[in-house]
Amino acid sequence: MQTNQNFFIPIKEPLSSVDYFYLLLKFKQFNAPRQFQRPIAWGASDRKKFFQSMLMNRVEGTYVLVEVKSCMSRLENAGECDNETYKFFKKFLSAGYKYVILDGNNRMCFMNSLFSGEYSIPDGRYEYVSDEQDGLVSSFTVRKGKQKFSDLPERVKETLKKERKAAVSVYKQITLEGMSEVFQNVNSGVPLNAQELRNAYSTPWAEYVREIGDEVSSLLSKLFKDHRTRLKGEEWIVDCLDFVLNGITIDPDTDEVTCKGISQSTKNKLYLSDFLGEDDRDYYFDKFVEMMDFISLMIDEKIMEEKSLTRASAVQNLFWLMCNGVDTYDQAVEAIQLHEKAYKDKNLTAMCGDEEKTFRECCDGKSKDNFEFRYVVFSEILDKIPTTVQSNP
Repeated sequence: MQTNQNFFIPIKEPLSSVDYFYLLLKFKQFNAPRQFQRPIAWGASDRKKFFQSMLMNRVEGTYVLVEVKSCMSRLENAGECDNETYKFFKKFLSAGYKYVILDGNNRMCFMNSLFSGEYSIPDGRYEYVSDEQDGLVSSFTVRKGKQKFSDLPERVKETLKKERKAAVSVYKQITLEGMSEVFQNVNSGVPLNAQELRNAYSTPWAEYVREIGDEVSSLLSKLFKDHRTRLKGEEWIVDCLDFVLNGITIDPDTDEVTCKGISQSTKNKLYLSDFLGEDDRDYYFDKFVEMMDFISLMIDEKIMEEKSLTRASAVQNLFWLMCNGVDTYDQAVEAIQLHEKAYKDKNLTAMCGDEEKTFRECCDGKSKDNFEFRYVVFSEILDKIPTTVQSNP
């Protein structure tokens, strides 16, 4: 039996080189858990360029996968069937997947869609390396209506399926923390943004933000053109949470207000901090859902112009107000109307450091000075509606 210490060490098989056809046949039951992959983001141009790279034998990069059954077996041998990694693998396997893909998900998904005939190849003339030894380049044409893989000349199909090779690295022992580290390492040269890296943290906060994002996706789709791209919708959720929990806080005993700026560093710190208690977890989750419903109803009732109701900073400010005293829909309507009036008031200014700013300008900033002025306006809003300021739970 392995020792408990050894089961933490990532172990992988020797790097192998396999043809594309075998790659998809062997690892077809794969999936990319959200914490270890960015959402599929390739557009038509990206897919065509990759197809052309396959033809010209210029595809680089290793496919990094985790063999779930092997990892589970090693955890069982180590007596670690109750830890989070084992539970993760068990749930993953029960969903019908045998491999976790840590790097190469976009490439693998594209090849799967190409070979299955799901992908429609843009019509036109293409070149491909038909002889890898001599570098011989041949050509073929894809015509309209004949744009599936099955429509390609046999010589091209055989080249892509059997002669193109992929480098594959398979882990047979690894934990959630190890997968997070591998994901970050293989992407160290890729411009992942801060939220994409936080998403790979093995902490309850990462899963909590993903759960909120799934639940309020209709709200996020109103705030952003594509909220899944670069996880900008989830980062906005983190901004809201950090804003309420750390940006502007009210001491429940003394009513003393503390304002702190939020940044990528404070959001990283939030993800690594102790997680919320069960009551607080449900409280903030429910506030996001309630706010989504309120915004949707306001849009239906044409309370204001939709672009005002779906401005990210306005909704973030409403979230703070709803966590600090605004309880009902009618109060939320009045709060957002008062907020918009202040937002448009060019004479409503304050000194923020060495600069005089309007409330509107402060809504775009995340520094301590900006938050101090925001709180002044928040206080006036709460004073004007029939509610009492309450502290965070």
